[in-house]
Amino acid sequence: MITEIIKIEGMMCGHCQANVEKSIAAITGVSEVKVDLEAKQATVTFDPSAADLDTIKAAVTEAGYTVVA
Repeated sequence: MITEIIKIEGMMCGHCQANVEKSIAAITGVSEVKVDLEAKQATVTFDPSAADLDTIKAAVTEAGYTVVA
C-alpha cells in the first residue's frame, strides 16, 4: 500500500468533502480516503498494483475540483 497526499482546490463545505471522498473511494484499489476540508487536501491509501495517482487525480477533477499537487 502507498499513501499519498493530494492538494485540492474548490472544496467549500462538507458536501464537497463528501463528494471528493466518494469519488476517490469508488476507485478499485483505494483502501482509505481522508479529506481535510480546512487543509484542502486528501490523504489516500491505495494498492499501486490496482490503482495509480493519475487515476485518483482524474476522479477528483471529474468530480469538479482542481488538483493542485
